Amino acid sequence: MSESIENMRKQIETQKKLLLGYEKVLKLNERELANADEIIKMYETIMSYSSEELKSAQETVKATDIVATISREELLAAISRIKELEEQNRKLREEALHLNLNG
Repeated sequence: MSESIENMRKQIETQKKLLLGYEKVLKLNERELANADEIIKMYETIMSYSSEELKSAQETVKATDIVATISREELLAAISRIKELEEQNRKLREEALHLNLNG
């Protein structure tokens, strides 16, 4: 009978070792999953940033295209109008200066 008790103790000891081994494997798997989760979050952040950068680049290209489509005539007309407005402002300042001096 003592031999069967000894065999049972050996089996119990072997089962304890197996359980400890499984626990270690589970803990390692948990760490691996946590690392994988962090990696996924990092990739999601990178994808989000890349998406924003792509949108920004697309908007820049769109703005460049809009500016490029303005014709030379439109640019010259705009410059001419700016000059007219600057001249009007100069005259208004002169008039205001004369009013202050004569007033």
